[in-house]
Amino acid sequence: MEIPRQQKEVLEAMGVALLMLQTAEKVIKLCTTFVLQKSSPLTIDILQQQEESERTKTIGYFLSELRKRVSVHESFDSVLRDFLKNRNDFIHDLSRVPKWDFHTGETSIEAKRFVFALIQQTETVLKVFSGLILAWQEQIGMSEPPRPDHDWFAEVERKYKPLVNDLFNERDT
Repeated sequence: MEIPRQQKEVLEAMGVALLMLQTAEKVIKLCTTFVLQKSSPLTIDILQQQEESERTKTIGYFLSELRKRVSVHESFDSVLRDFLKNRNDFIHDLSRVPKWDFHTGETSIEAKRFVFALIQQTETVLKVFSGLILAWQEQIGMSEPPRPDHDWFAEVERKYKPLVNDLFNERDT
């Protein structure tokens, strides 16, 4: 059975979105585990315990932990809320996505529009958190691992790393 071109395009975009979401979730988890630690000093034992306890936690949990540890600029917090809603609709219940269907050319366009918007949101979230990791590495004096010579990494370094202090501020304790 041949899959119609429009359906195939939606399915391909869904695969890209899923891979990007998984990467973004790992980067957010890395930021809440290492970059914005809840305990100091961080030891191997603490990391192992934390890894075990957080193994089954959701992306919503990690974003909640992020908000407990730092004050997130309201514009980026709005992006995170929208990202989480769209991610959850995509992963858990596509019927919550307005006009979700890809059986006709017209509905395939709507489905692709949603998936492409989710990909764009995910890329933005991924770049911001990658910028946070780069800023943290610089702050603690960690030597940077070699990065691929690619525009994506250059953009994170040039555009997103400098935004970190505007997007994330220490919480008043």
